Amino acid sequence: MKFGKEFKTHLEETIPEWRDKFLCYKPLKKLLKHHHLPTTVAPPLDLHLHLFQQPISPHLLQAWFLRILNQELEKFNDFYVDKEEEFVIRFQELKERIERLKDKSYQREMYTFDYEFSEEMMEIRKDLVTIHGEMVLLKNYSSLNFAGLIKILKKYDKRTGGLLQLPFTQLVLRQPFFTTEPLTRLVHECEEILNYSFR
Repeated sequence: MKFGKEFKTHLEETIPEWRDKFLCYKPLKKLLKHHHLPTTVAPPLDLHLHLFQQPISPHLLQAWFLRILNQELEKFNDFYVDKEEEFVIRFQELKERIERLKDKSYQREMYTFDYEFSEEMMEIRKDLVTIHGEMVLLKNYSSLNFAGLIKILKKYDKRTGGLLQLPFTQLVLRQPFFTTEPLTRLVHECEEILNYSFR
């Protein structure tokens, strides 16, 4: 399966509110397809305006392409950092709920019936499974956008004879959206809690 179709499939399967936070792969690919005519027409201000019928000079194409990629990086980083922060807060709240519930379990009189305890535990478990799934989706978000950037940079270099892929990739490797270690630790901690607290 071609990357563009695979990318589209992933977009369709993700959380609807996240879809506009992904790389605008298809419009960038369309832009590159229309590169071949050497004239100097100014590029449109908005990538999503379908004015690709007008040819763009190589110099303007590179400047515009880099501007768009930098805007995309900013979009990825803003979204990723916001979601990661949200997950840290939500996960901490869930851990605190578990601790409160454990404290209550030592004082059984707090529960009229055992099923109240079980019901609350199941609610916490459900919330842990939900946040775990969302955190895994955020890791996938990072991987998919990285792969998309690499693909579009490779297409750019092939189409234009430019050499953007290596320097831009080095820039991407230092971006918050690519640095997933803190999120990976949260995912593992969540899995440990699910495995040991809810057997």
